[in-house]
Amino acid sequence: MAQIQFRFFKFAQILSLTLALVIAIFTVVQTPQSLFAQGIPRSWEANQYQPPVNIGKPRRVEGGGTRGSSSGCSISGKPLTALVPNNRFGVTVADYPTFFVYMPTLSPENSSLPVEFLLKDSNENELYKTTFRTGGMSGIVALSLPAHAGLSPLKVGQDYQWSFSLLCLEDERSQDITVEGWTRRVELNSSLSTQLAQAPPQKQVELYAQAEIWHDALATLVQLRRERPNDAMIAADWVKLLSSASLGTLAQEGLVPRSTTAGRQL
Repeated sequence: MAQIQFRFFKFAQILSLTLALVIAIFTVVQTPQSLFAQGIPRSWEANQYQPPVNIGKPRRVEGGGTRGSSSGCSISGKPLTALVPNNRFGVTVADYPTFFVYMPTLSPENSSLPVEFLLKDSNENELYKTTFRTGGMSGIVALSLPAHAGLSPLKVGQDYQWSFSLLCLEDERSQDITVEGWTRRVELNSSLSTQLAQAPPQKQVELYAQAEIWHDALATLVQLRRERPNDAMIAADWVKLLSSASLGTLAQEGLVPRSTTAGRQL
């Protein structure tokens, strides 16, 4: 009788552990992907950093829709879009940050359309300008400031304006389609600096997002997307970060290969 009771108790233990394991697996499978990105805000409010007062209207986050052939730009689908929050302002801790825009699909005859990236200081002085051909690319383009082209690193506490333009008619710049944004370089506090140094890249994205450091959160996540394109948790972080800045419609767009601005400084 004692042996029967012992076997029954052992069987009950095994059954209990099995059920617990099944429930745990089911819970993980059923957990919404957005819950994996707890450190990314649902809405990018930017309460910690205030944008410069000279950001004017109208906002130029999106560069308009389809243009007729007379303008030299024939765009289909989503417009040219700067990957910045609604107020066009984002901070960075990088001395040479990377900016991102969505490059729309162009008609075949416009596939080699020239584009221009421009950086100015808060007094409208041009600091860096580069131009290159699109080569028919469409998707999210990375625009990196070069560290070895005579350009000084961004100064802490100062605001900078950047823009990206489609040169629809090279001899008539009034026909450009342009998007723009503002950035400010800030310093990391010692606590956040220590956390970032000890965190893996995916956790760094959340730490940057919690501190409202837009450009570095986005750049780190783009790098993860390039390295692990099939990672579901990174994909969930990507959707949530873009959605927090009202850019969710671009979450399924591809990443254009790097080095888009290399060697084309004016």
